[in-house]
Amino acid sequence: MKKISVLVVSLLLLLSVVTGITVVHADTTLPLNTTISGEISEQKPVDSYTISVPSAGTLTVTADVYFSAAMMELRGANNETIDRLEGIFHGRPENPTSLKKAYYLESGEYTLFVKDFNRTSFGNYSVSTTFDPANNNETEPNNTFAEAMPIQVNGEKIRGFISPADKEEYYKVVLDEPGRLKVNVDSQLGQGSLYLYDSGEKELVSRSLGSYEGLPLLRNFHMDLEAGTYYLRVRGSVYFYPGIYELDVSFHPANNEEIEPNNSRGTAIPLQITDNRTHIGFLSYSDMADYYQIEMKYDGFLTIDFSSEFSGYEWVDEKGNSRGFLHISHGEVGKPEKSSKSLELKKGIYYLIPKTMDYREGGVYTMSFKVEPAFKDVTNRYYEAVMYLATKEVTNGISQSEFGVGHQIKRVDAAIWLAGILNLDSSELDSNPTPYVDVPKRAWGAVNALKRENIVNGKSATHFGANDTMTRGEMALLLKRAYTLSGDGVTLPFTDVSSRYEEAVKALMKNNITQGKSADKFGTVAAITRGEMALFLYRADMNK
Repeated sequence: MKKISVLVVSLLLLLSVVTGITVVHADTTLPLNTTISGEISEQKPVDSYTISVPSAGTLTVTADVYFSAAMMELRGANNETIDRLEGIFHGRPENPTSLKKAYYLESGEYTLFVKDFNRTSFGNYSVSTTFDPANNNETEPNNTFAEAMPIQVNGEKIRGFISPADKEEYYKVVLDEPGRLKVNVDSQLGQGSLYLYDSGEKELVSRSLGSYEGLPLLRNFHMDLEAGTYYLRVRGSVYFYPGIYELDVSFHPANNEEIEPNNSRGTAIPLQITDNRTHIGFLSYSDMADYYQIEMKYDGFLTIDFSSEFSGYEWVDEKGNSRGFLHISHGEVGKPEKSSKSLELKKGIYYLIPKTMDYREGGVYTMSFKVEPAFKDVTNRYYEAVMYLATKEVTNGISQSEFGVGHQIKRVDAAIWLAGILNLDSSELDSNPTPYVDVPKRAWGAVNALKRENIVNGKSATHFGANDTMTRGEMALLLKRAYTLSGDGVTLPFTDVSSRYEEAVKALMKNNITQGKSADKFGTVAAITRGEMALFLYRADMNK
């Protein structure tokens, strides 16, 4: 009998040396990365092992049971249950049943219990442990809004760890300007969730992280936000694959130009639709509509070029009557949809209202405009010049549908046009009468400003000749003075230009403002038409 006992002990010691299995009694320490064998009997139906976990990470316990029914359970330092009790069945002495269980743990002391199932099944078993540290760089505690860990956008990637003892984590993000917050989540958090809150702890967005089936899940989220303080909350489900996750948080500023608030007709931003610029706006979860005021200074056509990933825009007249949505975008992230709409409009005030089509989607939108008058008498020859003057608000037509291209222009109206194209400051002169008794009040500022600049003179000391038609020669004199033009080196081919107008006509020829009525006639004393006046001013102003 003694020989048999010695042989068994020797065999177990040899097995320990060969396989790394340590033969110990229950109620002992189970080191990491070690295998221990034990025996469950009627006299001792439960074995317990103390396991020290040095840091947050994954503890994997593998049990091989050589009898029909056993149970395994892990508890915390305060005897709290870490996970459900695991049954291990159908083991045999010659063919054990194996159970491999992963526990997601914070650092600390834990107790592993191995016990019989029903006090009728006993036998041998072995348990082994391995440990993979999480290597998380989050700062604990970060389990409430008050404890939220500040993170920098476009900074270091955050590696976090969810466990039964640490089921959710909070991060604080401060945005100095409006823009798009992007959060890429690479996780093993099956059925976990990501939440976004505003500074008042109001939930703005919630996103599922999907179902983990053994492979990491990559989720990309974007959130369009105003400047402010926000919180990200990562929550795992302790019953479904908690563990490691990584957050890559980046921010892309909107670079929008609108000034808030502009969320009603009363706070609408006036838009310059003739400035040939692209206007940039931004919509977000908390700012789902922007209002812009548009003034049509004459009957005409307005073309709206609009670009957005998700937003549309509504059109409303001055009385609040809506024409509905003129466009709804169906773009994608990074792929805005472009649209171009042309409207025929009467002179007046209108409102353009970009809006989000889905409260979860906003983002940058761009707008540019082209406005054209509805003058039916403007041919291709005069189109650019008339548009230029209309855009600069130098003049309107003689009616809603006619510019009056062939109509002669009076000296007083020519003075108003010239002062307007030169952008002369007449604000202090508008209420001051001119030295000329025939100048109407509507032209006081223009004539006074031109006289101040030594551009115009009257027909006499007391009369401007306001209602006389402006001649082509007189217009040449005004343009030479207004734009300080030189005609050096030009030889005139015209026989109808007197010495009074010679230098002025030379200057217009040299600067390609006009070439005359014919090969040898300038038409010096001929009345200038509104169309010709528009051409002269356009060419002179474009050459300055």
